[in-house]
Amino acid sequence: MFSAVCFNWTFFGHVFGVYPIGTDYLLFHASLFLVLVSILVVALACLGSEWTTKPLIIALQLGSALSSYFMDAYGTMVDEDMLRNALQTDVPEARDLASVSMLVHVVVLGVIPSWIVARMPIRYARSWRGFARRGLLALLGVLVIALSLFGSAPTFASFFREQKAMRYFCNPATYVCAAIRVVQGEQADADGPVRAIAEDAHRPGERAARRLVVFVVGETARPDRFSLNGYARETNPLLNREDVISFPDVRASGTSTATALPLMFSPFTRTDGGVGAARQSENVLDVLARVGVSVLWRDNNSSSKGVADRVAYENFKAGSRNPIRDGEPRDEGMLTDLQSYVDSCTGDIFVVLHQMGSHGPAYSKRYPERFNVFTPACESNLLETCERAQIDNAYDNTILYTDYFLARVIEFLRQNEPSFETAMLYFGDHGESLGEHGMYLHGYPYALAPKEQTQVPAIFWFGDGWSVDRDALRAGARAPFSHDFIFHTVLGLFDVGTRVYRDDLDMLAR
Repeated sequence: MFSAVCFNWTFFGHVFGVYPIGTDYLLFHASLFLVLVSILVVALACLGSEWTTKPLIIALQLGSALSSYFMDAYGTMVDEDMLRNALQTDVPEARDLASVSMLVHVVVLGVIPSWIVARMPIRYARSWRGFARRGLLALLGVLVIALSLFGSAPTFASFFREQKAMRYFCNPATYVCAAIRVVQGEQADADGPVRAIAEDAHRPGERAARRLVVFVVGETARPDRFSLNGYARETNPLLNREDVISFPDVRASGTSTATALPLMFSPFTRTDGGVGAARQSENVLDVLARVGVSVLWRDNNSSSKGVADRVAYENFKAGSRNPIRDGEPRDEGMLTDLQSYVDSCTGDIFVVLHQMGSHGPAYSKRYPERFNVFTPACESNLLETCERAQIDNAYDNTILYTDYFLARVIEFLRQNEPSFETAMLYFGDHGESLGEHGMYLHGYPYALAPKEQTQVPAIFWFGDGWSVDRDALRAGARAPFSHDFIFHTVLGLFDVGTRVYRDDLDMLAR
């Protein structure tokens, strides 16, 4: 009962929003509460024993306290993608999410009740008597669930059919089911070998000029905050001076980095194979390396999420590799000594730069002080304590810094034009909610996520030596695209032939 009450404020808030408090839905509200309590009773009765009851209760107590904090504070859902993201989060990112209010919430609702449970004496019946009592308790719980559902059957029918999103806010059921799926997925990844793709990949004979392509993976960027796409604020003062092509209607393959990143570089899509297939298979980096392209991944984020496991990888987030630090390692530091790498290579080169970008909730940490142009900016990781305008200011400053970083990438490529045909591709990994509909951050289940989390920016730049019809590309830039085009577009950039390649998904061949 404690769990049903204390860890489901957001869940019941959504319920009351659709089924208002009053005599019309009083029976439904009471029945829903009994269902939640009874589900926990049945679970503990089936899994509990002298050795497991207390550990189970304590684990659920601590997990629910942490889960409910993020639901209550940010309106996020702790589903499979969110848990996978959490498992792959590094210490600095975790520190950005930590706060005094989080500590108080977890201690008061998680640690203290867990301590009480640990000290509480429980008498366990031995042998068949204990088994019989637990079976009877489970049967009683199932009976209560059945009677509760039957008592408000029409409303429950509406609830299950039309309010599917609400179940993602139910503690502890949501994160427990998500944890089981994550463990199953991780085990499947560990058990199976990486599957080869495009083994028939080949390239034509030598071209007159070598090619140098820099692919920038943006983090948590929204296309509607780029002035290149019509945003009222000037967030792209430097890119506006360049001959870039911006694609304002690009759909992400996921709402979290852990899901989107593997799919971005994979021939699999969100609906065809999904992230599981992408993580268990090679990607476009492997294909390029196989045909002789020098591939390098530089990371100023938490990791490549497995994408760069088989190519050269350099971490610019941890350690002393990144020389540009202003409170934290800056994205522009990934350009350090990149020229030395280029000079050491023969043939074509593909470089991926994975930004920290606009990663929240501590947006004000994502840019140096000189980019604090839009003020006052929210300086807290507790977004609900800041005014909406302050959140917008801090977030827009991160886009301003991304504009500067991309301009630096173009400058680097332009310096290499005498020796290479050069190009830059920039794609965001997923979007971000900034308070719209009472939601913050990202990671909603894709089918339920708002467009703020599923739309991403994409920007192309080509050096003077690259033969491409810029006018035609710009004319078609407003057409709908998605991450599904990346794999085939990158293959096309290097003239890689393979049965896997699809010219209808090559943004330069359309």
